[in-house]
Amino acid sequence: MNERQLITNAFDDARAQGEAVALASVVAVRGSAYRRPGARMLVTETGRRTGQVSGGCLERDVIRQASTVMTHGVPALRLYDSLDEDLAEGFALGCNGAVLVLIEPASENVEHLMRVQQACLTHRRRGAIATVYACQDGASAQLGARVSMIEGETPRTSGIASEWLATALARAAAQALERGCGGDWSEQTAHGSISAFIEIFTPPLQVVIFGAGHDVVPLVSFGNALGWRMQVVAATGGFGVRERFMAADAVHIGSARDAVATLQPDGDSVVLLMSHNFPRDVEAFCALAQVRPRLIGLLGPHHRAQRLIEEAAARGTRIDDALRDSIFGPVGLDIGAETPAEVALAISAEIQALMQGRHGGHARLRNGPLHADVLTAGADANALEGQPGLRLCSLEPV
Repeated sequence: MNERQLITNAFDDARAQGEAVALASVVAVRGSAYRRPGARMLVTETGRRTGQVSGGCLERDVIRQASTVMTHGVPALRLYDSLDEDLAEGFALGCNGAVLVLIEPASENVEHLMRVQQACLTHRRRGAIATVYACQDGASAQLGARVSMIEGETPRTSGIASEWLATALARAAAQALERGCGGDWSEQTAHGSISAFIEIFTPPLQVVIFGAGHDVVPLVSFGNALGWRMQVVAATGGFGVRERFMAADAVHIGSARDAVATLQPDGDSVVLLMSHNFPRDVEAFCALAQVRPRLIGLLGPHHRAQRLIEEAAARGTRIDDALRDSIFGPVGLDIGAETPAEVALAISAEIQALMQGRHGGHARLRNGPLHADVLTAGADANALEGQPGLRLCSLEPV
């Protein structure tokens, strides 16, 4: 279960029990930071928390602010800036960046966010949501107002009084959804500036593993920890397959062709052929060729992968350049993996790198920052001073 699902579940549980909650969201980052915009932490009045907004350096203060927000029912914007040499409080932001956190009490706006998250997760659809985190034009929107867009649906709004602003944010959310990339949005009005963070919601990554050996068990565990939807395909139901993979989201027993029809992997899915049985791997590959998954991972050496492709072609499967490019054989990063756990780590790391458009090299050899700087001029710290609900905090660099 991924972090968004955990937060949504925790929110619903707390509300069902009549417990007050506050939601903290990272809405902008300048420079280095442990978490990026869209990271969240839910805090209840009894002190339970789900998720995190940093590596641990901000949580204590955010929880303290969340308590105030729950008491007064008013959202607050908190800037943690290690670039400011004037130490305002005794915190240390280890990454030496600036993090802007929006802290909201339970409200229609937060409920809006939770329902969009849940819809995208449940129905496996993409969505985008724009969250207003700074607004000098108080007549146009509330702090924390939102506009969302789910594929195939009309936009939804909460906390926005201005029809112009609702339309502009809906258009920005639709464009972000089309690009597959969120970001910062800012506009100057006659009454002051308005800033919003736009984020993309995507369904959990679907990983289908053809094979149910003991080396698949740690891979399912890694996938669970990363919030992926892990599905296992076994040719037969012997040797306690279902008991061994109780942590998997689905266990399909039967032929590869039936599994493809039932589990319905698509162009965004990752498929791993790990049966240790060449004919079964060929059968699965032929069944998947029409689906065109994003990655088809093969265990074994290069020559086994080439032999599999040749056998599939001999059976009438069309092998073009696009399909070849999706084949990763041998699958996994080159980390000297040997044991099942090490192999699972190598495969999981390669999948994660692919999903993020990376090559999986050493971080110390990367030119430039690990993450793009997403705090734009519209969200500059100086421009945010004096915004309603804004509270500034300078942090001492480590």
